[in-house]
Amino acid sequence: MEVRADVDMNIPYSIVQKSLLENLGLQYESCQEPNFTDKKGRTHIPVGHVNLQWHKASSLLENTETFYVVDSGNPIVELKHGGDQATDHEQQESQAQKKAKVEKERAEEKKRQEERDREKQQGK
Repeated sequence: MEVRADVDMNIPYSIVQKSLLENLGLQYESCQEPNFTDKKGRTHIPVGHVNLQWHKASSLLENTETFYVVDSGNPIVELKHGGDQATDHEQQESQAQKKAKVEKERAEEKKRQEERDREKQQGK
């Protein structure tokens, strides 16, 4: 499911609306964190937190991050950073694994294409 998010580097946490998690059937852990205000002056009251994976539409780099759950808000997802670089070792490792998988798939496709070309040449 694609969900658009705003970036607000002034907030202490990335946030997600409780209603989105409910619509997706995702659970979250309750917590009590202090209220905070975003760049547009909206006050957010965290009621829980959940670990989610996300990525930019223009990138394969996945970010795993703790999002604080809020009862309301607009947008429904707000990131405390733009995810321009991996924030920890696990994310870098995950990206390396994905890159290796893509390279393997490309090599296998190249091999299949070479086999098709050879068969085509033999058929002439």
